[in-house]
Amino acid sequence: MTSLVYTLLGGIFLIVAFFLLALKILRIEPKALAGLMALLVLGILVPVSIIFWPGADVFAIHLALYMVTVYALGVIFGQRAIHMHSGEGRWFHWGPAAIISFFLFIIVVDSILVVVALKGLNGGVALKFLPEPRSGGKVSSFFPGTVSHDFRQKESMFNRYIEQRQVQLERDWQVKLGWYEDPHAGQKAIFQIYVTDNKGKTIADANVSGSFMRPSDSKQDQSFTMQQHKAGFYQVEVTLPVPGKWELLLNIKQGDALHEIRAGTEIQE
Repeated sequence: MTSLVYTLLGGIFLIVAFFLLALKILRIEPKALAGLMALLVLGILVPVSIIFWPGADVFAIHLALYMVTVYALGVIFGQRAIHMHSGEGRWFHWGPAAIISFFLFIIVVDSILVVVALKGLNGGVALKFLPEPRSGGKVSSFFPGTVSHDFRQKESMFNRYIEQRQVQLERDWQVKLGWYEDPHAGQKAIFQIYVTDNKGKTIADANVSGSFMRPSDSKQDQSFTMQQHKAGFYQVEVTLPVPGKWELLLNIKQGDALHEIRAGTEIQE
């Protein structure tokens, strides 16, 4: 939230300062200057966003707010210039004011939704407006989501991932996985797998690691490394803190061969 506020307010301050400076030095018509400023903002914002991609929602908020700022400056100083030359009428009409107010309202609401999604509501506000969880515990009002492969940040990973999946299908390893006993929230439980090749031969001495991921709160994700119990059998003791659905991402690597498994599990209260 802090970085979002800094970039929004900082960008607006720079736009206003540069507009006023250019208006004073260049002495060109305000609406024409606003058009040039819009092109300049796009020329800076788009490349920077591509390099440091913040997400489509955050990009849209910055773009909308910056463009509204440029538009408002063009309208305000354009009307002011007309008023100064003619000496008649009001220098700011209710029509542009209504349009600017509408877009500012949309931007503020959208910004609040993004901040709530990333950071959640204040504890007191969440307790007031959100129902108490049936399974007990604290109310969680944010949704960071579970991202096991973030292709948005590294698009080159996508092609490698597709190739790896095709090789994995042709390799056809067989993986059986599950809990030694029914898992309960906050209690240690043994998770185990059994791996064989397509001919039934056990896959021994492999490096097995993975993560249990909580879809509603990525801060609770649990990474682990499994130890070989005997040939083909691998185990790990984990403690998942809350009940409900969890997603599993499992990587089995032997030499250059990588086998990935995605699954889901249910943790009891």
